[in-house]
Amino acid sequence: MTTLNLDQKAAQYAQKMVINAEGTKDVKKPIDTLERLVTKTLGVLQEQGVYAAILFLYSRTSDEAKIAPAIRCSLFRLMQDREKNHELYPFKDKSVPTDDADAETALAFYSGTVCNDLDTLLLVKDLYEQTLIYARYGAKAAGNELAAI
Repeated sequence: MTTLNLDQKAAQYAQKMVINAEGTKDVKKPIDTLERLVTKTLGVLQEQGVYAAILFLYSRTSDEAKIAPAIRCSLFRLMQDREKNHELYPFKDKSVPTDDADAETALAFYSGTVCNDLDTLLLVKDLYEQTLIYARYGAKAAGNELAAI
């Protein structure tokens, strides 16, 4: 049996966030908006917790509302990863929110499953924090590349 490398998963899903945000239409500067929103979300996560971070992502308006699904989807998919028959242990038999989940469904999952167990909550918080840090750096790097063109 192989070991699940959560840091690698965080990096992979952070890259997906940046790629998904770059393809967002109707946003003047999607990478700048992503970097700003990821930074805000990271702050909410660190100060208020996992539930507040997800709620924050559902509460965005304007350009941030168009970028927020790229972040939410990557965070949801991170918990569903089944590569090489691995799943994050606490969610093996749970119904993790899908990309198009509405706020009520997603928040019910987080309050009933993630926040219900301290070990699970700390695992998700650490994993999301690392993913968002990588996404912030990735957005910064992508923004610098675009500025150089």
